[in-house]
Amino acid sequence: MAAVMIVNGGCAPIVLSPVGEEPEEEPEEEPGGEPPSRSAIAVRFGDLLEDPFNRLVLMNGMQFQRLPHPDALALFFSDSVQECSQPLIGQEPDGLAPTPATYAFWQIAIFVPPELNRPGLIDLRDQRVTTYRAVWDPLRGYGTSLGSGAGYAIGGTAPRTLEIVSSDASSVSVKLYWGTPPWRIEFNDEPYKPDLDLGGDYRAAYCGDPPLPSPPLPGRAIPGAALATPPGGPTPDPDALHLFLGSAAESCADPWSPLACTGASRVTLSLPPAYQKPGILDLTDPTIAASFSFTYPASADCTAGEPISGVFAGGTIEILSIDASGVSCRLYGSHTVLTQGGFDADGLYTASSCP
Repeated sequence: MAAVMIVNGGCAPIVLSPVGEEPEEEPEEEPGGEPPSRSAIAVRFGDLLEDPFNRLVLMNGMQFQRLPHPDALALFFSDSVQECSQPLIGQEPDGLAPTPATYAFWQIAIFVPPELNRPGLIDLRDQRVTTYRAVWDPLRGYGTSLGSGAGYAIGGTAPRTLEIVSSDASSVSVKLYWGTPPWRIEFNDEPYKPDLDLGGDYRAAYCGDPPLPSPPLPGRAIPGAALATPPGGPTPDPDALHLFLGSAAESCADPWSPLACTGASRVTLSLPPAYQKPGILDLTDPTIAASFSFTYPASADCTAGEPISGVFAGGTIEILSIDASGVSCRLYGSHTVLTQGGFDADGLYTASSCP
């Protein structure tokens, strides 16, 4: 029977019953039992595209979404065997549908952009993160997604996270928090494995060389006494240290330069003297007045040239270090839903000091 797959994006052993057989009662496991039978592999996304078969499968599956960066970290999780040569399980050569497998499986793939590929927590709602989700059960005769939507998903709404714990030349250790998904496969009105949590601790072996993370994102740290008043804005606090973070071409002489249809983004905030030290601050704290602006690239999506601006709905900024040379900081949980889509500024930043 042909399959239909809709894709969106610990623990006791998982045992899936053979086709046609009723599942047996699982005995209660004693503490300290064997780890679950799950697998994980990691690969540089660009290396996947070098193989003609994988390229066809991935391009067909993602034709209506943007492709991840070639240096993105591609992580594959499943309760089945995953091969480096063909990481997506059960794909036909046309890349449009899963092969009618004789066994049940689930699979998740997460594509982490270079700027987020470093130890720390990753908010999977971030629109720069792409996910793939699939489940197949031959007893029910079709596959489906673990959530809504068609094709690969960029970002999402569920509060899921991936923590990169550590990595070396051969593997990467991660903690995945996925929760219990809303399984869409049903048979005689019974959901398929409704209590299965796909999260947990995984160690993914690299298929080839690991992708390199990008350097910290740029920024400027300017004392308020040396900062010009923004167009139409209030006079800066002379005692505060003002941070300009993001992809906009910042300069000490003109940090408020217009973004105009450049496709750039800017995060601004102020650190009063009491906050000018390592620690974690809420982006919603009115004391730091954190805000963002971004524009679309020069195209049909950007006609007026006015930036889209707003304040954060949540998230934190961690000041990692601060001295005369500048500020090293990390933003997390900055995902903000807007009528124009959304905005994400998570990542590591190095804001160099201006005299």
